Amino acid sequence: MNYDFWSFSLQFYQRPEVAKACLELQDRDGADVNLILFALWAASRGHRLDASAIAGAEQTVRQWRETVTQQLRAARRAMKARHDAFDVAAVEALRQQVLAAELEAERLQQNAMATRLNDDAGDASPSAARQNLSEYEVVLGRPIGSASVAILLDVFAQFG
Repeated sequence: MNYDFWSFSLQFYQRPEVAKACLELQDRDGADVNLILFALWAASRGHRLDASAIAGAEQTVRQWRETVTQQLRAARRAMKARHDAFDVAAVEALRQQVLAAELEAERLQQNAMATRLNDDAGDASPSAARQNLSEYEVVLGRPIGSASVAILLDVFAQFG
């Protein structure tokens, strides 16, 4: 099934265990969920990416991720803490607005990354997904959680 990057991400992320696996890779291993999803989306379109292709995608979005997306995420997470002098409902309403802005920042990040793939290269491939995630580890300079990666690859193999 051919999805644009954002649609793929929304559909894939809602599968059981995917959100948890992605957030563990993000929070524990310092991985960028959008780059993980990019590697999987590329594989869904038949692309086998090398480390330089993934590094190029990462370079394209690094400044945006660090100065916009991560800052919105930090603000949203900070609002989960108890703030005694503030109206709880009003803080939660603001947190939801920041969440919407964070998701839009991620969508824009994905749009920028998607321009790096011109067209479909073939059929979806679990082996391409495994290779693409391995190449992402090369870019990170370290392995990422094998159990979480295994979950993502299992879901990918059944996706579509």
